[in-house]
Amino acid sequence: MSDELRLWENYSACWSAEPTARLGALAAVAIEQIAYRDPGIEVGSRTELATYMQGFADAFPGHRFRIDEVLTHHDRSLAWWTQLGASGDAAASGVSTARHDGDRLADVTGFFVPVA
Repeated sequence: MSDELRLWENYSACWSAEPTARLGALAAVAIEQIAYRDPGIEVGSRTELATYMQGFADAFPGHRFRIDEVLTHHDRSLAWWTQLGASGDAAASGVSTARHDGDRLADVTGFFVPVA
């Protein structure tokens, strides 16, 4: 497994992490002033992102993300992902881009693929 795939998998696990462990897990994969945006929000710190992740966990109990593929070059990456429901069925999919700061994410933008 590549370092970039491992980074994305660890990042995606933060979305469904226990609330008491989420901020620590996020600190291992993202810089303090991480910029995150998707169609619904834009935040600028790990604490804000952890709070947003908690809102996701509350809205989608038992859901998690699976990283399907990662491409990377020049401190940037592109990750295709699938949101899995509590039963393990695909609930949504998308793609996220990131700028890296060393071995951590510094700027992430998520895009959702419309459900057909």
